[in-house]
Amino acid sequence: MQRVHTIMRMVMLLAALFVLIGAHTVLAAEKTLIGKVNDNFQLVTSDQVYEIADTAEGNDLAENHVSAKVKVTGTLEERDGMKIITVISFKVISE
Repeated sequence: MQRVHTIMRMVMLLAALFVLIGAHTVLAAEKTLIGKVNDNFQLVTSDQVYEIADTAEGNDLAENHVSAKVKVTGTLEERDGMKIITVISFKVISE
């Protein structure tokens, strides 16, 4: 009986691990957002603030398009309660 309980605990632990991995994968999926770039290296949408990851595309966006309305495609993740976008591409759009 002890062995059955141990196996059941291991199965439940593995199931929980797969759920956590799946949730992270969903957050890392490619998304397209529309928002404005502020002077704190952030993309501000109507309901969220995203830190712009330190990449060549992200730095171009954050340094050269402050206050611009942009359409950004990138991958999203969350670390330490902060939402982060790793920019794949972006386009400045007119108001």
